[in-house]
Amino acid sequence: MTPEALLAMRDPLGAPFHPLIAQILLVVTYVLHIFFVTTAIGSLLLGLYGLGRGEENWERLSKVAIRLSVQATGLGITMGIAPLLFVQVIYDPVWYTATTLMGLWTVLFIPLVALGYLFLYILYLRGNLAGVGYVALALLLLAGFTMHSLASAGLYPSRWAEWYAPGGVANTAGARLLGYDLPRFAALLFGQAALSLGVVLHLFVWYFRRREDVPEGFLAFVESLGQKALRLGALLFGGFGLLWALTQGRDLGMGLPLALVVLAVAGLFLWHAPKAQGRNALATLGLYLGALLAVGLLREGMRVVALGRIGYSPLAYPFVWDWGSLLFFLATGAAAVPVIAYLAQVLYASGARKEGQDPAPGVERFGDLGVRLLIAWFVFYLGLGLFVVARNLGG
Repeated sequence: MTPEALLAMRDPLGAPFHPLIAQILLVVTYVLHIFFVTTAIGSLLLGLYGLGRGEENWERLSKVAIRLSVQATGLGITMGIAPLLFVQVIYDPVWYTATTLMGLWTVLFIPLVALGYLFLYILYLRGNLAGVGYVALALLLLAGFTMHSLASAGLYPSRWAEWYAPGGVANTAGARLLGYDLPRFAALLFGQAALSLGVVLHLFVWYFRRREDVPEGFLAFVESLGQKALRLGALLFGGFGLLWALTQGRDLGMGLPLALVVLAVAGLFLWHAPKAQGRNALATLGLYLGALLAVGLLREGMRVVALGRIGYSPLAYPFVWDWGSLLFFLATGAAAVPVIAYLAQVLYASGARKEGQDPAPGVERFGDLGVRLLIAWFVFYLGLGLFVVARNLGG
């Protein structure tokens, strides 16, 4: 793949706003996406393990973990849309080439996720069908490995021609998974799954510590598991991360920065794990989100370096300010944030006591504001659409 060919594959209309904005939003939304995805995998593994223990605490926790896995999977799917959209804005030649080279797996990705979520939901409804849970886990892991391969293949444009036509013979089946790096997949999924699980277990203790109907012994059990999960996650992330640095990191000339970030994150949580407690769970969450941001920046840095070798820079992506798209994006965010914040506060209040409690009057007023903003967003959306249609008809 020549630099000229790669640049020529960019959208001729350009990006609708400065590419740096898309790059920043790509990293931020990736952090949220990977947090929910790894929480889903970690809690599912914990739930399946707990089903076979036959102990009261494990039985109780396994039900909670499986339910959490269902919710986190849904959030992970939803949040995964955003970074994918930003990738398609500034890395469209890379992304569409990778999805074409692995066309069969690209098509299978959505069915894999849907079936995995379906089996996971069956496990949640029935509660004791461990076999169904393992099927769900296998499908979700395969979907995750597919997405990992699509992302990694984009780092090797020099190998695209070889992958497309091995030995000079075109292979259009798209049935091979390409570009994958097993240590990277293990570090970013299994290592971070254990860390995410440790974080959410501490958040569970923090949330329910004031509930009189939740035994202190059970909370102590969950807190202890949370510390063990953080320690295990640090070891897995550190070990697989160093292998990642020695494989893909070295291939891309990023071995040393990658190793330093991996060791910093692993060392941070090995140090923090014994100190982590339910009452300081928010601090643990903050540390973890900071670590995920560092990893997200590192992933983006690897992509920039890999593509920069052949003269492709996302910051050089042509763009024209599309104020209609930008206003629509900002209006959607302005309407969505208050609504999501209101729902989060209602959920928090509903579980604060066994019998639940009504949200504070200020929260209710916040909800009223959210409803008004949604109505305003609908009016704006309709008005903008009518304006664009009228302008095009007039032209």
